Amino acid sequence: METTKRLIMPPTLHLIPNTLGSRTPHLDLPASALEALHACNRFIVESQGSWGRLMNDVDGERSIRELEYFLLNEHTDEQDLLELTRWFRGTEDIGLVSDAGCPGVADPGAQAVRIAHACGWRVRPHIGPSSILLALMASGMNGQAFAFKGYLPRAGKHRDQRWKEMREGLQRRRETQIFMEPPYRNDATFRECLDRLPPDQQLCVAVELTLETEWIRSMAIEDWREEVKRNGTPSLNKRPCLFLIG
Repeated sequence: METTKRLIMPPTLHLIPNTLGSRTPHLDLPASALEALHACNRFIVESQGSWGRLMNDVDGERSIRELEYFLLNEHTDEQDLLELTRWFRGTEDIGLVSDAGCPGVADPGAQAVRIAHACGWRVRPHIGPSSILLALMASGMNGQAFAFKGYLPRAGKHRDQRWKEMREGLQRRRETQIFMEPPYRNDATFRECLDRLPPDQQLCVAVELTLETEWIRSMAIEDWREEVKRNGTPSLNKRPCLFLIG
């Protein structure tokens, strides 16, 4: 008698986006992401504080003290990753949550995703806000070819080299160049853009995306310089910000 093998689904690593600072995840995240937050009891997180706020906003009745979590960030070492690998020997789904935006995009969560694939797990990305894509959409710049440069080196020859790379990307490949800075350096970086870039170069500044204080402007450097003369430098200090050049 012929028997039918039952298909057994492997456990799932849910890639759950966080908000970009909003305290209204029910408006910013789809139902599938919210359901995963409710269903999972184990989480890989970039920081306890950001994850805790998200969980409280989504499911205030369940304390994070009832849940297991693993910190995955710039301080995680190889020994820690060995411990994380043991999580993927179980059969219970895991949620991966970034501090802001989408896990694995400008985010250390990619290491967990690689482990999940190596262990034969299902990886399910959930839709959510990405500051990089939102800023690109709003910039009016080339969305067919772009390069995200992350945080620029702080100073000196390494920073000069990154600017050289971005100019080559603009001129040779016509790539939109996207980068960010720690919020306390935003004002200085904005002035640096005005000093380093030619008058006809387009610069977009995207601040506090998805928040009520969201502010996005895109124009040529010569127009930015005139704007600064008329109205002063925009206030960017200590505000989440992306810079785009195209």
